[in-house]
Amino acid sequence: MEEKSLFILKNIKVKIKNRIILDNISINLKKNNITGVIGPSGSGKSTLLKVLSFLLTPYSGEITYKGIALKDYNPQKYRKTVSYVQQRPYLFPKTVRDNLLYGPKLWGIKYNEEELYALLDLVNLDPVFLDREVINLSEGEKQRINIARSLANKPEVLLLDEPTSALDLLSTEIIENLILKLKKQDLKIIVVTHNLEQTKRISDEVLVLNAGRILDHISIDEFLHSRSDEEIRLYFKKQSSNGGNQND
Repeated sequence: MEEKSLFILKNIKVKIKNRIILDNISINLKKNNITGVIGPSGSGKSTLLKVLSFLLTPYSGEITYKGIALKDYNPQKYRKTVSYVQQRPYLFPKTVRDNLLYGPKLWGIKYNEEELYALLDLVNLDPVFLDREVINLSEGEKQRINIARSLANKPEVLLLDEPTSALDLLSTEIIENLILKLKKQDLKIIVVTHNLEQTKRISDEVLVLNAGRILDHISIDEFLHSRSDEEIRLYFKKQSSNGGNQND
């Protein structure tokens, strides 16, 4: 039996300050895989994640999640289910415990100490981190807590916007291993990345964007064998003049 689509996007257009960021995007995204979203800087990758996370409303077009129009969902409840992790972690200036429990308290999800330790273990952090102030954490530790905080809400989908771009090799490896582990736990993951080797390591399929349009949506193996080395390099190129563009 063919796997049902999780997200269906039809003719999605996003305009910001009269500039078209996503141009007539139509795509079906299945559940049981990791989708790597790639393309040059400014191609609309981060904007696509914001649309999928209900943080940005398209100018036109329709999105359904699990067969229901996005506009018919309660935005807060939807964002619990479809969790968006930004490139730069924003944590409350309190303890790790406070950050992990913030969402669960809103949704009536109970955690005991052992379950909190298990959340930390998932992102390869020792239980002693639980009562540390986040101001004293490294960038890699903050990003791992950022992901753990999203997981504390028990989401079905994780949207990751360049989660390792500012991290060292060890933290990058830990987060990549976590992504692969979460896939086995039936979590759909969509990850924006500028790193070709990372895309090879973690992605089952790639969604290739350029200038707000979809160039391809194919398996990672097919992508690597159907494109020239020069084309592939262009999709992962970071343009310094556009680095950190919110419309990427």
